[in-house]
Amino acid sequence: MRQEAPGPAFHEAPSLDWRRYLVMARTQAGVCCALVLAVSLCAFAVAYLLPKKYEASSTVSIEQNVISDLVKGIAVTPSVEAKLRILKVSLLSRKMLLDVMSALDMDLNFNSPADQENFLESLRNAVQIVHDEKKGLFFITFTDRSPARARDFVNTLTRKYIEGSTASKRTESFEATSFLADQIEVFQKRREKAQEAIDAFRVEKGMYLGLNEHSLREEIRDTELQLDALRIQKTERQAKLALMTANSPQRKALEDRERALQSLLASYTERHPAVVRAREDIKLLKLAVEKDEKGSVERINDLDYQTLLVELQSLEAREKALESLIDKNKRYLQELPEIRTELAALEQAKLNENAIYQQLVSRYGQSEVSKQMELQDKAVSFRIIDAAVLPTSYIFPNRPLIIVGGIMAGFLLSGLYLVAQDILRGRVRSRADLEKMRLEILATLPTTNEAGEPAAHGIPWKPALLTAAVLTALCLAAVTEYFRLPYIESAFRTLVAWI
Repeated sequence: MRQEAPGPAFHEAPSLDWRRYLVMARTQAGVCCALVLAVSLCAFAVAYLLPKKYEASSTVSIEQNVISDLVKGIAVTPSVEAKLRILKVSLLSRKMLLDVMSALDMDLNFNSPADQENFLESLRNAVQIVHDEKKGLFFITFTDRSPARARDFVNTLTRKYIEGSTASKRTESFEATSFLADQIEVFQKRREKAQEAIDAFRVEKGMYLGLNEHSLREEIRDTELQLDALRIQKTERQAKLALMTANSPQRKALEDRERALQSLLASYTERHPAVVRAREDIKLLKLAVEKDEKGSVERINDLDYQTLLVELQSLEAREKALESLIDKNKRYLQELPEIRTELAALEQAKLNENAIYQQLVSRYGQSEVSKQMELQDKAVSFRIIDAAVLPTSYIFPNRPLIIVGGIMAGFLLSGLYLVAQDILRGRVRSRADLEKMRLEILATLPTTNEAGEPAAHGIPWKPALLTAAVLTALCLAAVTEYFRLPYIESAFRTLVAWI
């Protein structure tokens, strides 16, 4: 049977009773105070041992002259957006940083190229560039241990960039103008060559260029009609001439023999005896016909015969002339599209060269105006509004935050120490611990303090007062640093000088 002691003095203490930790803090006051002091003093030492860093900043405005708007389309000037896109890249470029280092004699203590590269990378990390788009400003900030070097670095970097930007713009303008002048000369020569080719082609094919396809077709049709009429007349003259000489018996025999030869050739080759004999007979008959015709011509009226003969020759000459004219016109008609296409190609090439030439001349004028704008600094420009001044206060380390953080860390570490001690002791602290172990509880006694127990004598004043005094001093140091008062640093310098 479980028995419990009566009375209001009897109570249960929870497993995580804060009073128990308070008792532990009293009994472990020396260790807790030592932890708080150690962490706080370490934080104080770190706050003053960390090297101070100073920040210098310059303000630069981005100005676009009103002349840029007035000459839009006449001159070519870089836009503000284009300059801002390359601003950070240009400022942190290797060449720019090396120029600044050389100007400030910061490149004298490198043992190897790797050291130089590491230093360049540290400079890039220390430079911050912030752009305020609404105000048209950008800020260049540099952080360094030396306030003078931070100021000089920012001012030198800003000045170098503005000078380099202006010089590069002017160089680009001069190079663009020179390039355009050279190209204008080249394309002027190409235009002249294109015109010379067109002139030579017109001289060579001038007779074709004045022709018209429709006119040529009409002329060919009329010529063919004339040729048909001429051939009719020629046929009539040949018929009359044939009648005058066609009544000879030898001619009739010749015609019969020629028909017989054609029949033989249909059955035999040229070497057949019958074919060879027929050809010999035809030769003899032709000689006889010619002799007979001469004799008959003498009997014919010489005037009529000669008239027919002259007319026939005239008709044959006219026939050849008309045939030649038709052939020539047909050839012209075939060649004319190709000739015109070739001429069009030459003229198009000239137009292309001329178009490029005109664009170059126009761009050359724009380049001249742009060059004058750059020379007179009338385009987009950078102007230093506020140069960097010598920083008087450091931005790192944040000594008040470190000191206060160290104090808080000390108390946190002390609390963790007490919790760890409480957990690691592993003894029964309350009735709840016994119930968890399923043990039978016979009685519950009230909490009492034995005579001579340290917890019964209150707070150990010596460690507590020492800790309070040190923490008060540290808090005063944090307040002093918060208001940037130099008393503590002056005291340290005096102490170091005295030592």
